[in-house]
Amino acid sequence: MGTDKELEKLVDRLMEEAPLETPSSNFTFNVMQEVAKQQAAVVSRPLISKRAIFIALTSLAIFAVYLFSIGTGTEGVDGQYLELLTNTKSWFAERLPQLQFSKTLSYMVGAVGLMVCFQALVLKRYFNNRWA
Repeated sequence: MGTDKELEKLVDRLMEEAPLETPSSNFTFNVMQEVAKQQAAVVSRPLISKRAIFIALTSLAIFAVYLFSIGTGTEGVDGQYLELLTNTKSWFAERLPQLQFSKTLSYMVGAVGLMVCFQALVLKRYFNNRWA
């Protein structure tokens, strides 16, 4: 217990002798310059590059063309594929009647579309008023 009092007296004496440190007159300006430098150093880039997106979309398109050309029964020469794609009666018109949607799905898609449009308008107005 006696050592605690001696330690406390020593600390009090050292604190009285030490001057109070004050920041320089342009301290805030210097700090803000450092913050600006660090913010400028942060560079955001997309997670997926444009090249990767292009490759994925091209692969998807090639795969879709391949899937549509499987069921036609034409084995092919290079010119037949182009003719097959341009002739809508050969693949598009034959596969279109297979697509049938129920009324419930149609109503749901319509309702979701209306809600998205409504929310886009409301959110646009909200953010314009907030940042204006």
